[in-house]
Amino acid sequence: MSTLITGGTGLIGSALAEKLLARGERVVLFDAAPAETRLAPLRIHGDHLRVVRGDVQSLGELVDAIRKHQVAAIVHLAFVLGGEGNRVPERATRINILGTVNALEAARLSGVERVLLASSITVYGSDDQYTPEQLPLREDVPLYVCRTMPIYGGGKVHTEHLAQAYAEYHGLVVGGMRPSIVYGWGRERGASAFLGELIDRPALGLPVAVPMGDARVSLVYVDDVAEQYLALLTVDRAVLARRRFFNTGGDTCTIRELAETVKRVVPDARIDVTSKGERDLGGLASLISDRSFEEAAGFKRRFTPLEVGVRAQVAIARSHR
Repeated sequence: MSTLITGGTGLIGSALAEKLLARGERVVLFDAAPAETRLAPLRIHGDHLRVVRGDVQSLGELVDAIRKHQVAAIVHLAFVLGGEGNRVPERATRINILGTVNALEAARLSGVERVLLASSITVYGSDDQYTPEQLPLREDVPLYVCRTMPIYGGGKVHTEHLAQAYAEYHGLVVGGMRPSIVYGWGRERGASAFLGELIDRPALGLPVAVPMGDARVSLVYVDDVAEQYLALLTVDRAVLARRRFFNTGGDTCTIRELAETVKRVVPDARIDVTSKGERDLGGLASLISDRSFEEAAGFKRRFTPLEVGVRAQVAIARSHR
């Protein structure tokens, strides 16, 4: 039996695949445009890894992949990211909404019991929309949706409602995570991709310039997110019946503080940080609690404080020099 990951060669998908394969499990990476740079390190696992070029907009392609590869669980990560959804709302709606429905419907039609989805902290508003008593944010606060990413954030709210509907009316075990800004080696897409460059370029001896130095963000290392999904693949279904979606949590810092952390790890780093006094990154919340996940799944993030994750990314960037 296999685990199918849509958007499987993205940052989170490839990290999760690596962990599953290391445990001797079979993985199917379903992706419209497989990224060979992320696939190459995984190919050492031979026949345990299968790559399917497919589109989540096609229910038939998903069902075919599930049946051909005897899929027992789905982790659906394919989504048009962040601000890109504002520029291509029609395409984003098809991929984000129809794609999620298709992943759930394919599971229902094929007898796949467990489907994990990706929500996001974009379902929240900014820190200043909440009272001091509500911070750091836990999962039960109002969902205002990030003001600069309404298509993306709204799609994530819809994703969560779809999860509840398929669990309630079709008996699927459905849940997922609300990731903070995910960082890790080689991130190229999304409005916050420049934060990855802030680590990757100095690791290779290259200069980097970053804006919004005073903006506060919540950052979570990709391996922590992958391990959270790994835990959800086996957690008792009663846990997801009580709460469908959990915060990943993250380390809160300003972008300037992230740059200072990189300089501690890479002393000769050449980083130019500018600021126009931004308080946050496009209205994203920065104070996020992962206590609910710790309590429910017994999982505690390993790549914290921030310097631990930065050191890990620097080492990987240098290994890919």
